[in-house]
Amino acid sequence: MAETVDVTPVYIRIRRRIEERIERGIYPTGSMIPSENELAEEFGTTRLTIRSAVDELVRRGQIRRVRGKGAFVAQKVPVTFERTGGFRESVRASGGEPSVRILARSKRYAGPYYADLFGIAEDDLLYSIRRLNCINGSPVSIETALIPCLLFPTIEDIDVSVFSLYETYEMLGRKPVMAQEKLDIEALGARDAGLLGLEQGDLALTLECVSFDASGQAIEYVKSFNRGDAGGYTYTY
Repeated sequence: MAETVDVTPVYIRIRRRIEERIERGIYPTGSMIPSENELAEEFGTTRLTIRSAVDELVRRGQIRRVRGKGAFVAQKVPVTFERTGGFRESVRASGGEPSVRILARSKRYAGPYYADLFGIAEDDLLYSIRRLNCINGSPVSIETALIPCLLFPTIEDIDVSVFSLYETYEMLGRKPVMAQEKLDIEALGARDAGLLGLEQGDLALTLECVSFDASGQAIEYVKSFNRGDAGGYTYTY
């Protein structure tokens, strides 16, 4: 009896292997997959073949390529938001090109105010991320996000310069569905003014936002300083 020969193109077989690894969690959501060189060596083929295999996964939205960083495992289905969207989602929806620069990351104790807000202990840790948001290369806002480590113990494993925070929360099982916001105006200090291309003492629109998941649990507190000349603010009821 003749031996059955698998005539499936090599790149399709490799694509299926990568898909299987994603399904089994070998390549977890938010993680970077091995480089083209590493995969080519593993499968005994060329970088071009590996690229063809990954291209289809990129087209399907399962892999996201980031210039200068590599290829990352994305959501299996497009991220959707019922009532709220993050910075990048909002900018893309309006036709702009968003970019985010991480200024600082740290951990801090919740303290009484945030312990009450998130329903955690005062000595529980918050993950703090300070970011500069740009639209079409121009700085428009500086934001500081505080996230309870208790709710997202693996958040540091996901590169939030690649995935938005809202995408990250959904990846980790807590999709934001509602937000409460408070608007105000404040004068900028020298450092923040410089980052936004303004002068010390210039006024900025401040936005304090608390995001909640479907159970009503507060999952994020953000305070941002926004250039008033770089866009508007719209409420939809």
